Amino acid sequence: MLRIHDASRVTSIEYTAPALLSSLFSQHGISCEMPCGGQRRCLKCRVTVRGGALPPDAREASLLTDAELAAGVRFACMTTLTGDADVTLPHHGGMRIQTAGSTREVSPEPWAGGFGAAIDIGTTTMAGYLYRLSDGALLASDSLPNPQGRFGADVVTRIERSLGGDAEALAAAVREGANELLARLCTAAGVDSAETGAVVFTGNTAMLYLLTERNPYALSRSPFEADELFGLYCTPESLGLCTPNAKIYLMRSISAFVGGDITAGILSSSLCEGNMPRLLVDIGTNGEMALWDGKKLLCCATAAGPAFEGAGISQGCTAREGAICRVTLEGGQIAVQTVGDAPADGICGSGLLDALAAFTKLGLVDETGCIDEDADEEGYVTADGDLRVGSTQVLFTQKDVRAVQLAKSAICSGLETLLETAGLTADDLDAVYLAGGFGTVLNPASAEAIGLLPKGFAAKTVAVGNAAGMGAAAVLRNRTLLAESERLAREGETVPLAENPVFMEKFVENMMFPEV
Repeated sequence: MLRIHDASRVTSIEYTAPALLSSLFSQHGISCEMPCGGQRRCLKCRVTVRGGALPPDAREASLLTDAELAAGVRFACMTTLTGDADVTLPHHGGMRIQTAGSTREVSPEPWAGGFGAAIDIGTTTMAGYLYRLSDGALLASDSLPNPQGRFGADVVTRIERSLGGDAEALAAAVREGANELLARLCTAAGVDSAETGAVVFTGNTAMLYLLTERNPYALSRSPFEADELFGLYCTPESLGLCTPNAKIYLMRSISAFVGGDITAGILSSSLCEGNMPRLLVDIGTNGEMALWDGKKLLCCATAAGPAFEGAGISQGCTAREGAICRVTLEGGQIAVQTVGDAPADGICGSGLLDALAAFTKLGLVDETGCIDEDADEEGYVTADGDLRVGSTQVLFTQKDVRAVQLAKSAICSGLETLLETAGLTADDLDAVYLAGGFGTVLNPASAEAIGLLPKGFAAKTVAVGNAAGMGAAAVLRNRTLLAESERLAREGETVPLAENPVFMEKFVENMMFPEV
């Protein structure tokens, strides 16, 4: 018997020994931070184990202090259970999830009756909205972490897990999240789920593949051309949803890695209205961007990796309580702010950008990304050569700097390639819309200072919040906008980056940090 203790309950699981603890978590839907999907890489899945388990092997023991080993601290992906055991999960405050967003005016023109829900399936989070379709009134909104996170933090890892035999489990996880959102929304609004006449799902192409349990092989191999772009209806039964009378619509993607979430964002931001060049960018594990040059729509996607979601960073985390979310320089001293003003025990994406901007300004990180111990006048460099974020115990390693360099170069190079393809410069842009939770909270000045955004972008940025969710909600309420979203997706032209010489040249250049 395995007993799992978290902040609110104890879950008992019958299992056959021996069994890997991380595998039991995945099989039974136990939420534990595991960005690498249990591949023994991220070292985020610390738990406390008491009872029947094999002792730590040499590698695991080397990664834990003597005090941690004595307290029973283990990594779930390295712990094999052999009998009755008690496992205690670490407690963190809830993740802060962006649900609000700017949107165009939408007049009621429903294509279904009763009530309707829009659900945005993000790689890290899910957001849902419930409307009365007759007048388009918003009745409730809610959000939660994407339950697929236990299979890995990024799209590539989940595609690999799906192809490796976990397709059904991945589909079940995201459907579980969708049903939980739908139930919460209906309860909050006092609506019977049977009265829900329509549900619109949006998300990147891979998320829709995994939702529908479609084989994602086409997304995993060159030339990366999706064999399904959605823009289709299905039944609640096919997805196991708790809304038996709803018509289900899956928003159309533009291409394999420019998904329905970008289609929704383009729609909600009115990106393509008028003849002024505008750009929309959603910075996440898969950086997706769209450029309207005044006449046509150009799109691309870059594999930024999960650094800005906290994965791949030694003390990185999501925007949860205790995460450093803002770093400033005050009189040459580093000051920090945390989510919930709780004691700092990690750093999320927005804090990551601010911290690096501060480190480069102080000369602690040079233009090549190397930590310079000789430039340290305030004691921010530890004896091991790591950087301390202010007076906290949160450290930034050389490996962390390299991870951010790769991610920021991928985003910046994608943006610059789009501009060059269109024959435009940053000066030509009327606005740069930053979408998603990370885009909403990042400091544009810090993003430009480290080279995540090209020079000249910061002054033109407009945070539009959850543009994907707002676009899905617009499609839910108005049949004309549904047709418009499909037209935009069909007409969008994807600029390939994988073998693009412009992108490759810029990627090398943008690995450097701009001169202060």
